Amino acid sequence: MNARTDPLARLTRQLRRLRGTVLVVLAMPLAPALLFNLLGGDERRLVGTLLGLGLAGLALRDLRRGRIRRAAVLTGLATGLAAHLAALVPGLGAVVLGLMAGFGAQLLYADAPPPEPVLPPAPPAPDPLAVPRARLTGLQASDPRLRPATLALGGLLAELDRRPGALPEARRFLNLQLDGLERIATRLRAGATPPESLPALIDEMARGSGAMREKLVHAENEALEIQVKVLAERLREEGYA
Repeated sequence: MNARTDPLARLTRQLRRLRGTVLVVLAMPLAPALLFNLLGGDERRLVGTLLGLGLAGLALRDLRRGRIRRAAVLTGLATGLAAHLAALVPGLGAVVLGLMAGFGAQLLYADAPPPEPVLPPAPPAPDPLAVPRARLTGLQASDPRLRPATLALGGLLAELDRRPGALPEARRFLNLQLDGLERIATRLRAGATPPESLPALIDEMARGSGAMREKLVHAENEALEIQVKVLAERLREEGYA
């Protein structure tokens, strides 16, 4: 029997939802009292009402978090202060009412079900393109003569990011271009004089990245056309079209 069908588990979840309902009901008369005190201008009763509502709210928050003893203490304080300041109960009587309220809250919620456990947030999914993304970022900040190829690779990387199941050929192409550009950038940083054929090679690499992007889009379009065709045939076979 799992947790969804276990009657005890269902009852426990319902009790968690009802946790603090009694405190809310007991504090409800303070709401209209606050309005009357605002209109009447009685500062002492107004302060007492505000303290009662505020402490009751804090008690409810602690109760929902499973802090029973602290919630009981706050309930007693809310009752005592509201009775003394708002209801003009003498000091000793207000203390007695506060003790009774705190003790009653402790008894009422001592065996209450624990609060819902706070699950840690799920770890983010690993980025399969984190390594080539970092490599490309380093290349884009290197020699500006490589910029046409790195910009085109950035577009290809964005396309791969949108299509997790992209062609393996595209990933191999991406790694090949990154390897070659990193070697060129290393030589240029070492002071090597670029050959006359370098600009033509960079332009050719940029065109290759663009062609690979078009190939990915074309493959995606073909896959969609096949899915539409298969679905249409299936609907006709089933008599729905």
